[in-house]
Amino acid sequence: MQIFSNPLKLYDNKRFVYLPSFAILFAISLSLFPVIISYYIFFIINYILAILTIVEFNKILVLMNLKEKIHRFMFLIIISNGYFIYFQFYFNQTKYIVLLILLFSIRRELQFDMDEKVKELKYYVINYGLFVFAVGMAPYFIFLLLIYIFHNISFSELFKKENLKKYSIVIIMFVIQNFLFIIFPSLIFDFLDGFNHPQRRQRKLKLIYLREWVQISSSDIRFLSIMLTIALTIISLILILNNKLKIEEKFGYFCIAYVFVGIFAYSIIVSLVLFSFILLLFVPHLNQNSKGIEFVKNNITLLIGLFSILGISFMSSNFIVFQLISIKEEIPFVIFYNLRWIFLLSIMMSSLIKLYLEKKNY
Repeated sequence: MQIFSNPLKLYDNKRFVYLPSFAILFAISLSLFPVIISYYIFFIINYILAILTIVEFNKILVLMNLKEKIHRFMFLIIISNGYFIYFQFYFNQTKYIVLLILLFSIRRELQFDMDEKVKELKYYVINYGLFVFAVGMAPYFIFLLLIYIFHNISFSELFKKENLKKYSIVIIMFVIQNFLFIIFPSLIFDFLDGFNHPQRRQRKLKLIYLREWVQISSSDIRFLSIMLTIALTIISLILILNNKLKIEEKFGYFCIAYVFVGIFAYSIIVSLVLFSFILLLFVPHLNQNSKGIEFVKNNITLLIGLFSILGISFMSSNFIVFQLISIKEEIPFVIFYNLRWIFLLSIMMSSLIKLYLEKKNY
């Protein structure tokens, strides 16, 4: 209840790096119950959110013309398994809320893409309001919000009346949900400074494929974080300006970029969101016109890519693995083991590139 008793101390907890809307949500809901009861309430909510996430993902696959249930099952089984999922429930995390909101927004965008008349005020208020709230729980996805807002808006249309209305809705939604920034402006600086604390505490390079074995100083981490954020900004601008890409493709490509240069991508929990959208990049390349052995032959590259993501989703942290096996952190085992992320990510990227080139040459 810190958010109400003394909001100026909201960011004194160095682990809190979210927007005030996140704290307000739990202050007026789960915080009203004893800790142990609220824990199990949210645990049950997480299961419901997981089911709804699978339902939304399936709807997106249908809208992307995956007709056969067995074909959709291949993708659904991946997002339903692995340590990505285990840690959501083990730590009772909130990333299912974020993923569900993002999938819901993308699904509605695909569903109503051909009928702009449906996209009236109510449509944008719901989509933008939910998206802003999701960013409140995962501020590092602010780039996805920008990509979403400016999707299919050319430079010449930036200041058209209907587009200005969209920007206004986003700003109003942000102000309403984070009104504490208006009442206590100093919280804005506390929020921005909060991004440095996890970096200083962990003293590790926050890249998923180097997450367990590269140690660097705090000052280097700060400099690297700035440079990687600039890189993500440039990538986001490129995606925004590319009107040939569909919205789900833009999200997928951004998530790939975030896997490689995102300073919070080291978290297996965050990876649940990232790889869910990366999976969507494989969907258009699936050859659905064959069955059995012919299906495997015609989709061998895609299947290899899917298996690589499945392998990534089952990658656990070192502390878990070294508790299960007798070989400890000894060379050369530890070197090969730490390269597992790079190996699987390389397979994933090679598969995607090969599929793209085959489609381009076809």
